[in-house]
Amino acid sequence: MMRLSKSKVALPVLLLAGMLAPVAGAQASNVTLSFANISGANGPALSPFFVALHDGSFDAFDIGASASSAIEAIAELGSGAGLSSSFAAAFPTGISTTVTASVNGFGPGIFLPGGSGSVTLDLDPVKNRYLSYFSMVVPSNDRFLGNDSPTEIELFDTMGHFTGGTFVDNGNKIWDAATELDGTTGAAFLVGSNATDSPAQNGLIQANSDFSVYSGLATAAGYNFTNLPGANTPLLRISAVSAVPLPAAFWLFASALPVLGLRRGRRSAVVA
Repeated sequence: MMRLSKSKVALPVLLLAGMLAPVAGAQASNVTLSFANISGANGPALSPFFVALHDGSFDAFDIGASASSAIEAIAELGSGAGLSSSFAAAFPTGISTTVTASVNGFGPGIFLPGGSGSVTLDLDPVKNRYLSYFSMVVPSNDRFLGNDSPTEIELFDTMGHFTGGTFVDNGNKIWDAATELDGTTGAAFLVGSNATDSPAQNGLIQANSDFSVYSGLATAAGYNFTNLPGANTPLLRISAVSAVPLPAAFWLFASALPVLGLRRGRRSAVVA
C-alpha cells in the first residue's frame, strides 16, 4: 500500500486551516455612512455631524457629568472643532470628518427636516471599529445628539467582519449639555437671537426632549418651529453600508481545489 508523504497531507490541511482561521487585516473599504434627519416638516434641524471612527475608547461625554469645552461647542454652536482637535490628539490612528447635508440642507450644511448627507471612508476593522457622532439640535440653546457609549455603534465584529446596519435615534436621545439656560437669548437658529450669547447654567448633562420654550418661533430657514420632538419622536437615521470582499484565504483555497483534485486522481491511479 502506498503511504502518503507528509508534504502531500500538509498542503490541503494548511489551506483548509487558512480558510477557517481569522484573516488578519480583513478590511471593508469604502464604507458609506449616511445621516438623515427624519423629523417631520417644521421640526428640529441638525447641525453638520462630527463623526469619529475609533477602537471603542473615545468617550466624549458622560450623562450626569459636566460638559467639556468640546461638547459645549457642539451643543451651543454646532461646532465640532474642539472634538476634532481632542480626537486627533488622543487617537492618531482614528479617522474623523464632518458630514454636511447634501439634500435639503441649509447654510453650512444644516440638516433640515428630511435632509440627508453621507461620506465614504476606508476603514480599518480594528482601529476604526466603532462610530461616534455629534450634532447640535436646533432651535435650542445647548441641545445635541451623540452616542454616550463609545461602543454603541459597532461597524466590525471581533473577527474583522463588517456588520454595519441602520441605527435610529428618537427624541429621548437628545442631550441637554446644561451649559446654557434655555430661552430665546442665545438660542441658535432662531430669528433675532445671537447664538454666541451664553447665559450660563453650569449644570450636568442629561436627556431632555422638552423644546416648549421655542414653540412657534421663527427659524433662520424660514419656517416656524411648530413640530416639537417628543421622547418617542424619530429624529435621526444612520446607515452604514459596504461591500465586503471574501477573505484572501478563501480565494487561495478555491484556486487550489483543481490542483488537489488532480493530485488525488493521480494517487488513485497509482494505488489501483
